[in-house]
Amino acid sequence: MVGKVLAGRYEVLNRIGQGGMALVYRARDLALNRFVAIKMLKEQWAQDEDVVNRFSMEARAAASLDGRHIVQVYDVGMDEGSHYIVMELVNGPNLKDYISTHGPLDVAMALNIADQVAEALGEAHERQIIHRDIKPQNILVAEDGTAKVTDFGIARAMTSSTLVNTGSLLGTAQYLSPEQARGKAVGPATDLYGLGVVLFEMLTGSPPYQGDSALAVALQHMQEPPPDVRSLRPDVPEPVARLITRLLAKDADDRFSSAEAFRQRLHEVQAGGSGETPVLAPVPLRASGRRNNRDGSPPVTSARRRWTIAAAVALVLLVLAGLAVERVLAGPPLVRAANVVGQPVRQARLMLERQGFRVKMAGATSSSRVKAGRVAIEVPSGGTRLRAGDLIELTASSGPAKVSVPWVLYQDVQTAENAIKQARLVPVLSYAHNPAPVNEVISQTPGGTASVVPGSKVKLLVSSGPSRPRNATVPNVTGDSTSQAATALSQVGLTLASASYQYSTQAPQGVIIDQNPGPYGQVGTGGSVAVVLSGGLSPQSSGLTLNKSDISWAVPSSAPPNSVVKAVVTDAAGNMEVYWAEVQPNETVPFGVVVWYGQQGQLAIYLNGQLQGHSSLVPAASGSSPSSSSSSASSSSGG
Repeated sequence: MVGKVLAGRYEVLNRIGQGGMALVYRARDLALNRFVAIKMLKEQWAQDEDVVNRFSMEARAAASLDGRHIVQVYDVGMDEGSHYIVMELVNGPNLKDYISTHGPLDVAMALNIADQVAEALGEAHERQIIHRDIKPQNILVAEDGTAKVTDFGIARAMTSSTLVNTGSLLGTAQYLSPEQARGKAVGPATDLYGLGVVLFEMLTGSPPYQGDSALAVALQHMQEPPPDVRSLRPDVPEPVARLITRLLAKDADDRFSSAEAFRQRLHEVQAGGSGETPVLAPVPLRASGRRNNRDGSPPVTSARRRWTIAAAVALVLLVLAGLAVERVLAGPPLVRAANVVGQPVRQARLMLERQGFRVKMAGATSSSRVKAGRVAIEVPSGGTRLRAGDLIELTASSGPAKVSVPWVLYQDVQTAENAIKQARLVPVLSYAHNPAPVNEVISQTPGGTASVVPGSKVKLLVSSGPSRPRNATVPNVTGDSTSQAATALSQVGLTLASASYQYSTQAPQGVIIDQNPGPYGQVGTGGSVAVVLSGGLSPQSSGLTLNKSDISWAVPSSAPPNSVVKAVVTDAAGNMEVYWAEVQPNETVPFGVVVWYGQQGQLAIYLNGQLQGHSSLVPAASGSSPSSSSSSASSSSGG
């Protein structure tokens, strides 16, 4: 591709990056004599007509965006089967690389970049364009500090039916919103969630959720509360932490109503609009281009500059003369009042009185930042120039404002946890056998209506039900979610152990398709059950024949009563289905219709853990086209 001239106009110079769908090249626009960036659709996607149509349609929609923090799209086209987008070339790394090189950003810079990205999102949302894939890789940082968002529309192209059917997740799992992870409709709040993840990563160096697989991370986005950014970066101001928490709300309705609403709150935080000490103001961007005046007017001429300097000197002399007269008439000189916020009250009074000021106490106020008995508010503030005898009012801190502990006895543990968290307290759970219903709170410390400071721990003792016998029958948890399985296992004194993943023809992602130990057997209480989760349909299934077979198995007469049979169906694409049944001698076990891909599937039967043999699953009809359903074929094995 390097050295080629696309459409007789764009000379490809060198490759500068790549993404999930495209390769990125630096090129020269020969018609306008300027450097540009060209995204070239990868070959595997160029063969998919649906992806190509979405790619072109969304790229043209993105070309309508012209915001200063959006990478401009100049052209869309095709040359000898290669589909490309011509874009503005930004001289600078993407935000991911910038963080990798420099580490976590200072708070002011992170907020400045977040503000610029939100401005870009707001402009796109006004045109009904949702990015869907906000992540540091799609934010470029120019040499002058300007942030620019790229790949508007590319994420939508990736939602083609081909990708959905192969079980791929949209975008990078670490930046998925809960609604994307659930396959629900997206909107402006989706982009704001991605911005929250990016802001968290800018401040800590890594996104809030980590995992061994995309599915594990997606489940965290749906179920786990985000970690407190201040626990990883204590110097982050509390108002900034609250901004991130709201951006990362699980429910889209709990986030900001728009990108502009977020920016307004961000500006209030930067300016100290929350009533607390201001966060560092936004980092100004370095100017580029012609050096005009701040209001955009051209520079003044030399003659005009000389006249301006002379007038300024005259004005300074007049001011100095006025100050000399004022100093004679004004009386005592001005003195900067000491800043006594945070100092013990008695020490603060002595310090100000020694400066010659009158001090008056104005009562007390609660404060989470200043210890009790110290100065919380000084009016006028420390550093103000005052004269001897002027009055300064001090307000003492009474310590953090206390909250009442909710009464949660006899409530379900989840309801109790939510009530305690809403009271800005921390629930700490422990379990014990008790005749009370499972998961009911049977004790709390401190008790309801007690007054404690926010962040205090509330210990909850929760019933795990009556004590159980030493042995338990393993329940069949195939077909359950992990949360359902954990509940079923806990009811018999077992726990959910590690999970692995396996492609499956029929089970949705995240559903349990196999377990060890298997169901119906006896194990000691306190043990654990490992599970295999469905990873969705194998990508290798695409293009292979879809087959169906109706399988059953005859239990031999020599089998013990209450035996356990396991049937395992595998195919050439790497998919697996597992069926369990508790059976009796001479019983015929119908496992029903199974689905498999390729020319031949395999059936393995186990009786009480012992392999009884393999058999092939041959489709009832041949000649089916890829991804079409053949007529069901019965396959059975005996003895």
